[in-house]
Amino acid sequence: MNFKQFGVLLSISTILGLNVIATKVLAEEPSITFGDAIGSGGCIVDDQLVGEDGRSLSIVLDNFSAFSGDRKRCILRVQTFIPSGFIVQNVQVLYQGTTDIDSKSKGTSLSRTYSFSGGALGQAVAPPKTSKFTSSKAFAEQDEITVIAATGLCSGGGQGLLGINLTAQSSSGSSIFVDTADINAGDVILSFDLKRC
Repeated sequence: MNFKQFGVLLSISTILGLNVIATKVLAEEPSITFGDAIGSGGCIVDDQLVGEDGRSLSIVLDNFSAFSGDRKRCILRVQTFIPSGFIVQNVQVLYQGTTDIDSKSKGTSLSRTYSFSGGALGQAVAPPKTSKFTSSKAFAEQDEITVIAATGLCSGGGQGLLGINLTAQSSSGSSIFVDTADINAGDVILSFDLKRC
């Protein structure tokens, strides 16, 4: 879809940070191995690229937007393999986007919830978040997620699944795009910081 026709583009940039705190100096910072990111419900993962630091992943979304009263849902799932001797600590998620809102419109919103499964990720502690937009603008919203380590987790790393559930809602006369099909769009960026057991 050509978003320039609508004069609006919403790009989501998600940054998930999990800091590495070591009890001794490490010669090299640990890397996370990522499986394929999967999008369902109302979005498609078009591409993904692992960052140079080995703890970040850029995910390019496609086909996720809501126009004039629509509600669209996107379910993202990312398989992770945490290195032995490390656990996830905290997560920061940054969303960037754009909304186009008519003066008579009630606006748009972007809601999100998080879930972690698998011992290597621990348990996410974050209430559901909703950002409401009542004027046309570019926005940047950051969520802070505390991670509680599972009991016995320090036996060393392992597999985990990160879930992000997004809902884009528009009212009559408004549009919100969470889609990176346009060259000017952003993407979803997950950055993990780890803590040594």
